Amino acid sequence: MSLRKQAACLAIIHGADTLQPLLILPYAGRVLGPIDFGQYAYAMSIGQLATTIVGYGFHWTAQRAAASARGDPAAIASIFAEVVTAKAILCVLVTLAGLAAADSLIAVSKPMFLCTMLTPLGDILFPAWLFVALERVWQAAIAVVTARALALLLFLTLVSSSDQLGLAVAIQAAIPVVSGAVSLPFIVHIALGGFKSVTLSRVGTLLKSGWHGFLFTLVETALMVLPIPLVTHFAGFAAAGQYSVADKFVGATRPVFRVMSETFLPRVAYYARHDPAAGIALIWRSLSTLIVGASLSLSLFFLAPYLIIYFFGEGFSEAIPIVRIMSVIPVLTNITICMSNLYMFNYGHERMWAILTVSGLLTFLVFAYLLSYLLPNAGIAVALAVITRLSLVLGVSVGFFLTFGVAKMRLPAVHNVGASRGAVIVADSMIASPVRPLRLWRSRSGSER
Repeated sequence: MSLRKQAACLAIIHGADTLQPLLILPYAGRVLGPIDFGQYAYAMSIGQLATTIVGYGFHWTAQRAAASARGDPAAIASIFAEVVTAKAILCVLVTLAGLAAADSLIAVSKPMFLCTMLTPLGDILFPAWLFVALERVWQAAIAVVTARALALLLFLTLVSSSDQLGLAVAIQAAIPVVSGAVSLPFIVHIALGGFKSVTLSRVGTLLKSGWHGFLFTLVETALMVLPIPLVTHFAGFAAAGQYSVADKFVGATRPVFRVMSETFLPRVAYYARHDPAAGIALIWRSLSTLIVGASLSLSLFFLAPYLIIYFFGEGFSEAIPIVRIMSVIPVLTNITICMSNLYMFNYGHERMWAILTVSGLLTFLVFAYLLSYLLPNAGIAVALAVITRLSLVLGVSVGFFLTFGVAKMRLPAVHNVGASRGAVIVADSMIASPVRPLRLWRSRSGSER
């Protein structure tokens, strides 16, 4: 599949993921009422947290390994089986922990918690990471659009009062399960044969090698969740409301960058294994997308203030300086994706990539607290802390790319697509020099291959 078609299919997926909840939002708020709608939102957030744990960052590590081994069907099947087994074990552990915490540590009943667990269950059944890795995203798009459309129809027809809160949660949480059912015919002939060779030791190795991706996912989730509670802590709910409005406009740009990242990532992962110089050249070409990031930044600076006043009224005018400060975030994110997620993750700097991610979180927290005492507007203080964190990640990743990556442009390509099964399955990182042996997804003896 060409990169343009890959991007188009990813845009359809993320468009459906964004549009369907927005269509449900006003209806759910009206029929459930403020209190039950709050419980609905809380339950869905519990499901998303559980999905983050069960997913364990395999969207990064497993996707990279499958992308680099796409010429070996047996390796693909083995990777798929081990990922599904690892997720299933994590899902059981999370379910047991959640049932123990329900009605006490978390404010949901046990039946409601089980409804929320449909989302991580669907994350197991629907391997979006595999479709992205194999550049067969059109198959995932069919599944996602079908599931989202069905959920919208069921929600609007079956949920009509606050008495159906559990049903509302179950319908929305089951979207990944339906996606998995729709995509099953595509998966059967690709990957199901790998379960014959799954062992607990290999699953343990998989979990150990994938923790960098898990750490990155947790930190990214924290960075999306923390700003509003911090503004609330510094200046109260009114200031948090102003920041939330500005953040909503910045957040509307995130699907664009997810499409961008998932378009280039599998191709770069493949090149990093088989033709490192070509991968570096593709990363250089990916910088042409800066026109998108710059356009989004300019739109936030000039158009968002008018939209805030039009949709939210003069009472939210304090959000305007915040959104203008945050307007630089899209272009910074754009460069960071190219330098950090595409280069560092795929070219042997995965450990530094994870350390940089954690350092960015710590930088954000430190600057948020310091600036909150220096500036009268807590929303601006937190916005500047977000920008400082992005600037740190950008500066370090650009330095790595210019220091180590550019040198690969002068190295001869490495073509070994027909390598043995053990040699093509990539582990938790690809080391920087293509002339040194790659770390494997897992090590096998000659008798196991």
